[in-house]
Amino acid sequence: MKLGVCVPYRNREEHLNMFVPRVGKHLKEQGIEFQMYFAHQVDDKLFNRGATKNIAAKHAFEDGCDYIVWHDIDMIPEEGADYSFPKDNPIHLATRISQMDYTLKYHEYFGGAVLFSKEQVEATNGYSNDYWDWGMEDDDLFWRCHLEGYTDDSYLNVPFKKKKYLEFDGEKSWAMIPNNRKYKDLTSKSHTISILTRAYQQPNKIPVHLIGSKDTGYVEFPILRIPGYDYGISFNNSRALSLQYWNSFNQHNYMWLKRYDGQWSWVTVVIDQSTNLSHFYLNGTEVDSKAGHGSESPWKYNGKLKKYGNKKIYLGTTPSVSEHDPSKFFKGAIADIKIWDRALNTEEVKNIHKEYSTEGLIYKFNIDSLIKYDIKEVTDTVKVPNSIIPYRRIARFTCLPHEDEGLVNGKWAKGETTAKNERRYVLEMQKGTWDYKSDGIKQVKYELVSEEKLTPWAKILNIKL
Repeated sequence: MKLGVCVPYRNREEHLNMFVPRVGKHLKEQGIEFQMYFAHQVDDKLFNRGATKNIAAKHAFEDGCDYIVWHDIDMIPEEGADYSFPKDNPIHLATRISQMDYTLKYHEYFGGAVLFSKEQVEATNGYSNDYWDWGMEDDDLFWRCHLEGYTDDSYLNVPFKKKKYLEFDGEKSWAMIPNNRKYKDLTSKSHTISILTRAYQQPNKIPVHLIGSKDTGYVEFPILRIPGYDYGISFNNSRALSLQYWNSFNQHNYMWLKRYDGQWSWVTVVIDQSTNLSHFYLNGTEVDSKAGHGSESPWKYNGKLKKYGNKKIYLGTTPSVSEHDPSKFFKGAIADIKIWDRALNTEEVKNIHKEYSTEGLIYKFNIDSLIKYDIKEVTDTVKVPNSIIPYRRIARFTCLPHEDEGLVNGKWAKGETTAKNERRYVLEMQKGTWDYKSDGIKQVKYELVSEEKLTPWAKILNIKL
């Protein structure tokens, strides 16, 4: 099996001089037959990493390579990085990089070094040719893999067949759990709330909030609310499930976890007054901020929790805003809610979808007992997906020093060009309106200006787009 090492290149001569010998030595030590292709964009257009990667891959396959690795020039493999053939699925290699203290850059990260067979490239059509300057071409490739069934899409191991749930229309649907003295001051002490929900964006009210958005603010659509200084669980227009609560000094605490539209999610909130810690879980697993999956959890809050004399618990709405406020109503579904007047431990939360403790259980979801307004009741199978992630081989990489062109101080370093790429990816590719079969390696157009032989096993392709 021959490997094509396919690298986008422009103005990185120092990195090139380090990459060729060091990566070459690593592959030779593994006994891998290989050829390196550096697609060097020599025109005066904005750099296009996706198109240059496609061009390098085309030449690799034309030269008889059986598989490729799309590789960043600033990523140097350390001992043990396995570049062998990706048999069943594309494989993400750059999982532990020095730039991130040898942790994963973010949960869905699919850059640095990714292995593809020829068949997998043909199925996904490689990279898009329409992302210019910096950003999103790796994410786009990851989503192509997802659409082609090449990602690690797992589910909670208990499907809920013929599950009865409530659907909220985002316009006027809401419900309320009947008053009960057990709920009084519930959130001012240790407690746990667990909810099985599916949420949708509401672009007719407010656009999806992106990093590059200039005018779009955050909006929290209420899934569960105790009104006043609203305590509750929400889905926001930044595509995240969130928790907000307050202490007795009216200080706001906020936690979040990334989640796509239309995914059933088992969200659990645990607040422990004895330790002043709040925990946020998705499908029984605590949020991992190091992997870019959400905010820090557990979160240390100050002082005591705020007391609420109100015993009313609202679902799908909040009385704290006006009827015309875009955050008034939630669009989605609720299939289960359980509430405890104690802090569940990690093991109890982990198994909450299969079995649950009755110790301290003060509320169990009962659709018939709810006060409901304009709500549709549905019975259907509910499957709860875990986060979509690439197939990976754990490998360590040294990241060569370079200027950060990505997210800097909460903004895109490249400004509007990256913001445009972000909109293309989130609002078109992920929404299914971009035809990736007509935009990729099969459609890439370029002029081959010349070739330069660096070594017997490495060459530069000087190209214009």
